Amino acid sequence: MNKIIFRDPNITIFQSALFMTNSTVISTDDVIIVVDPGWLPDEVLAIRHYVEGIRGKKPLYLMFTHSDYDHIIGYKAFEADKVFVSKAMSDNPDKEKIIEQILEFDEQYYIERPYPIEFPNGDFTVFRDGVQYRQGNTKMTFYLTPGHTADSMMIVIWQLGLCIAGDYLSNVEFPFIYHSSVDYVNTLEKLPVIHDRNWFTRMIPGHGAPALSINDWLQRRTESLAYIFALRESIATRIPFDESSLWVRYRFPRLQQKYHLDNIALMTREFEQGLWEWDPDFSLQDISHVQPLEGRPMEQDEE
Repeated sequence: MNKIIFRDPNITIFQSALFMTNSTVISTDDVIIVVDPGWLPDEVLAIRHYVEGIRGKKPLYLMFTHSDYDHIIGYKAFEADKVFVSKAMSDNPDKEKIIEQILEFDEQYYIERPYPIEFPNGDFTVFRDGVQYRQGNTKMTFYLTPGHTADSMMIVIWQLGLCIAGDYLSNVEFPFIYHSSVDYVNTLEKLPVIHDRNWFTRMIPGHGAPALSINDWLQRRTESLAYIFALRESIATRIPFDESSLWVRYRFPRLQQKYHLDNIALMTREFEQGLWEWDPDFSLQDISHVQPLEGRPMEQDEE
């Protein structure tokens, strides 16, 4: 069963028993927003029951940070008024493969779901950074954040000072890079700009505990960058990566070593293709801090 790991008057985070996967429910005076509902049927139904209890006559929005199957698995358990995805997710060429992953998972564990399995069909597609959507006084801003996957995005809820990050900045996972380490670094480097334009203090990752202060998510960002650049240095110089330091920080090595080895393979291919170069004079301090703008967050053009 999932459990509620965080709750305040507007935010409820349900965490699955599997992989500490987070599903977030946002409640404002204007709308109910459900982000990445998952995993197991009882967990998804518990989220739906909770939403039904607080919804009243407010519209229900579903939002998906990316198309990994664990994040879309609860899609059809909800009758949403609007579904939000990135354009890259809407155009994902591997939709059938992702659905097959869900079906294989369910069959492996004899799981039967009381709702159909489908790939999310977006009503609102995010095609560039800074796209906004308003429901009453609730303003949401969306940012494209490829790297983990090609179709990842982050969601900022202005009034709540909240960023929902998808599979970035977890305290239980180092970067899992399925798409591109170059894009992954660009996403991490873009976070200070997203912060300065939206002034969020809290961040919810796809897995693990929420970051409830700026210092918390900044530290996670620094740790993610440090991992990627240490791995790049190892690949470029052929000096073995110090895995022992990784497992001091992340406590599930029997599973996560596979993702680490996958990162090495992907980044080695990138290096051989000339997609990145190692600069021995690089200093992580150059990009490991945020210098917030003074005063109020910057307004952006409406879409």
